[in-house]
Amino acid sequence: MTKTAIIEPELCRPLSVDKISAGGIEETIKANEKERAALAERFGLLELPKLEARVEVRPTRGGAMFEATGHMEADVVQQCVVTLEPLPAHITQEIGVLFASPEMLETGDARLPMELNEEETEAVTGGVIDLGELVAQHLGTALDPYPRKPGAAFVEAEYGDATEANPFAKLVELKKKPKT
Repeated sequence: MTKTAIIEPELCRPLSVDKISAGGIEETIKANEKERAALAERFGLLELPKLEARVEVRPTRGGAMFEATGHMEADVVQQCVVTLEPLPAHITQEIGVLFASPEMLETGDARLPMELNEEETEAVTGGVIDLGELVAQHLGTALDPYPRKPGAAFVEAEYGDATEANPFAKLVELKKKPKT
């Protein structure tokens, strides 16, 4: 029998949907030092000095779904892909996601909006929405995948003629030489 490891999210802020009133609930999320270090490792950051968000969760579609909206801010330090120098950046990202039961998502429930796409919908798991993981995912999508210091450019290596640039051309020439 194989044991399945349960992976704990680096930033976990569970919200039971039973606690969400008709008027909604607002949560402020501030990642502590340990959470920021774990998220920095997850996303390949040199540092993550700040990660904060304010998220409001309201029931929608007659209480069948929950809409999470808000704003995330982070200070990050990435590595420049050209110079490999530390590259600090300030990130702001709007949050806008709908949560629905897994059953609604699997069956295509009629209460789901027609224009809804999978990227904007998350499943409510066990009656809980993890606002911390929601914030972490928004951080991940907001990061520059190829951070580059302003003015930094790749320098292309220069080669001689075309035959010098092709290593197989040298092999062909070697085969043509008579053996001594």
